[in-house]
Amino acid sequence: MEKNKLKALEMLKKKVRGEEKLTYSEIIRQTGYTKRQLIRLSKETLKRDIDSILVHGLANKPSNNSTSDQEIEYIKNFKNKYLEITISQFMDFYHEDIIWNKDKTDDVINNNLKVRSYSFFERLYHKYGWIIPRPHKSFYKKNEIHSLRDPSPRRGILIIIDGTPHDWFGNGLKQSLHLAIDDATGEFLAGWFMKEETLEGYCHLLYLILTKYGIPISFYSDNYAVFKSPTDKNLTTFGKICEKLGIEMIYAGSPEAKGKVEKGNDTIQQRLLNDIKRFNITSVDQLNIWFNKFYCKYLNRKFAYEPKEDKSEFIPLTKDFRKNELNNLFVIKTNRTILKGNSISINNHYYIPVDKQNKPIPMFKGSSVEVWENIFDHSIKIFKNSKLHNTKQIEGHRKDQQLQQLKVNNQKELNAALDAVYSSAEERRKTIQAIVDKNAAEEKRIKAIAALRNDLRNAGK
Repeated sequence: MEKNKLKALEMLKKKVRGEEKLTYSEIIRQTGYTKRQLIRLSKETLKRDIDSILVHGLANKPSNNSTSDQEIEYIKNFKNKYLEITISQFMDFYHEDIIWNKDKTDDVINNNLKVRSYSFFERLYHKYGWIIPRPHKSFYKKNEIHSLRDPSPRRGILIIIDGTPHDWFGNGLKQSLHLAIDDATGEFLAGWFMKEETLEGYCHLLYLILTKYGIPISFYSDNYAVFKSPTDKNLTTFGKICEKLGIEMIYAGSPEAKGKVEKGNDTIQQRLLNDIKRFNITSVDQLNIWFNKFYCKYLNRKFAYEPKEDKSEFIPLTKDFRKNELNNLFVIKTNRTILKGNSISINNHYYIPVDKQNKPIPMFKGSSVEVWENIFDHSIKIFKNSKLHNTKQIEGHRKDQQLQQLKVNNQKELNAALDAVYSSAEERRKTIQAIVDKNAAEEKRIKAIAALRNDLRNAGK
């Protein structure tokens, strides 16, 4: 709606003088001005008459901040790169990539581009019907009201962690973001993307927090099986790692109880898809590096706030801990028995203990050992008699070589199952042909035996 300044001034004058009972809502509806603008105009009517207000302060010259058709066309072309983007994020992109970008100085001068306000971009969105991503839940759905909780006073007291799956690359394949946010500041501390929400993902997250900031006092999470065992009260592997570090685990009763990380997830979901395109991120490995080296800092400059107290509760890792204990912290520990051949069996593979020269270390058959499986690279070590030994994989039964019964419901599932079993189409064809030939030979043999029996019966008669 085009603004009608003359009508707004006349209506405001009548309102101030009490000539008509007009509300700001009615004036807004008829003139297109916001309430803040009307209040400012109302103050002007007390100082000057309508005619003097209507005459611009620059003697009827256009404002230096006026918008040219050239500028509008440039903004429209820039907007074509991002079809679905929030107003605030598009405003950030425009200022950071164009206005403040030294490489775009010629564009700024030639097209008379300027720093623009949120309301300016908001008007463009409405005028050209640009798509605005879904609003925050509270705008379109009545939610249960939860009392607000004061943030922690210092960094490192409470770290909220959570996982959220999303199609970050827009290719139909979801990746789960494991995210950590400091309750005291709302800072994005670290994030890690994997196909699913897993122990490995949260261990990568914890490793980043430890090496970047130190050991926090507590983690705040939901009751996901990685954090809390659903069957018994024993600690999970992640719980044992936290216990060793002295980190307390606190569990939320509902998603609303950890609203800060939910809000952080929502912020990232609305912004990250466009930022991935903007910074040309093409793989998950690249995304994990870029997210933790650059993107967390980028978001924190926009959304994080200062804590109530400057002191941090993070305990930095010592050099000795980093060198000797950090790598052995992220392991899954299980008990095994030494088998025949000085070996152990785990994950359908055989391993033997070896020394630094890769020579076998003899151990008694039947003796019990503790096996350490590294969560990140899945390497296997054996812990016995307070010593940690490397291992070497030896030939043995493998999971991918085991004969397994496959249940399929249709031809599509059968083809997918066969493709998973055979490494190539040629191998699959040869195997199927061998089965067919074997069945044909067996059928021929059965027919020959039946014919022979008939001949013997006839001869006996």
